[in-house]
Amino acid sequence: MQDPHTRRAWRAGLLAAALSLPLASLATGCFGKDQASAGERVPRVRLAEVVEVVPQVSSRHLVLLEPWRRAQLSPRYGGQIAELLVDEQSEVVEGDLLARLVDADARGSLISARASRTSSQKRLADLERQLEDARELVQSGAGTRREVERLETEVETTRASIRQAAGQIIQSRDRKSANELTAPFAGVVTVLDAEVGEYASPGAPLMTLSELDRLALDVPLSEFEMVVHMRTGLEFEVLIRGEPTPARIEWIAREADLGTNTFPARLRVENADKQLRAGEAAEVRVRGSKGEAVLVVPPTAIRWDGQQAYLLRATSTGSGDEAREQLERVPVSVHQDVGGGVAVEGSIAAGERVVASGPTTLVDGDEAIHVPYPEGGGPQIASDPLPPAKAPADQPQDAGRDG
Repeated sequence: MQDPHTRRAWRAGLLAAALSLPLASLATGCFGKDQASAGERVPRVRLAEVVEVVPQVSSRHLVLLEPWRRAQLSPRYGGQIAELLVDEQSEVVEGDLLARLVDADARGSLISARASRTSSQKRLADLERQLEDARELVQSGAGTRREVERLETEVETTRASIRQAAGQIIQSRDRKSANELTAPFAGVVTVLDAEVGEYASPGAPLMTLSELDRLALDVPLSEFEMVVHMRTGLEFEVLIRGEPTPARIEWIAREADLGTNTFPARLRVENADKQLRAGEAAEVRVRGSKGEAVLVVPPTAIRWDGQQAYLLRATSTGSGDEAREQLERVPVSVHQDVGGGVAVEGSIAAGERVVASGPTTLVDGDEAIHVPYPEGGGPQIASDPLPPAKAPADQPQDAGRDG
């Protein structure tokens, strides 16, 4: 066993021998192999294609299905309800009698007016004969002019009475018909607020009639969507119970609602089989092209040098194990987000490839090896952030109405 002095001398000898070696020998010694391989390592990158995309305006709306038409039926003159011919949920056709009010007063007025008119007509016929005779007597010198004037006055008075009686007949008929409530259109009685024997006040709703063969969706459109509609048109996709449902746009208001500053658009949904019900929720997706095509890259492809944005364009060289990507810096200007990507402008073209993921130390002129994304991975850039429309709505002949 060596003493401490011997061990210290042995270590000092090893250190002296190591210091006497040249630096080149140290570089190629135990550390030389790792450093040499590090100098030959080529960076790996993932690439994405520059795509041309038309920016889209898109929105989603959750709205309720409404009857295409709805009417609250009420009497104009009021009266006691004599008969109800429908129940709630009764289906009726246009012109069907729904309810009848007691019409004794209207019937009496009608009979009286008719009698008055008949009496006045008979009196008028008699007066006209007397007037004719009086005029003949005046011509022969046997009569007086005063008698003729008196008869002419009575004739005009009687004619006025006939006109008044005719007006009373029309009014009585109108009042009599007003006591009968008929269906203004085909539909379903969705609300019934009346009982036989009750008094119905003038203008008080007795029942609600709804047209359910067609349903309506009122979608609020923004001012920008209206501009897009006027320029290129909008498409509407309607999903009811999760299923695409055909719909047709009927009109878009030309005047905005004061409360919301939106322009209501009405869509029509056919419901002849009565499978859909008013009050159900529907999802309406609105889309439209809002400009010309732009070049789009993934957000991760944008690199910055101070205030200047740039891309690294990749050009393939070599093949097989020697395949490399030659990188070239391309300055660009950055614009709005489009379909999950970023719109850029510069000396770049659709279809070219750029570095979407890789070391931040990459510079112009570097070489890299392309590593593909896993299947189904990678940046996804779509021309429309909404899923494709399966049942686009028809465009209207006149997409507008006066507010």
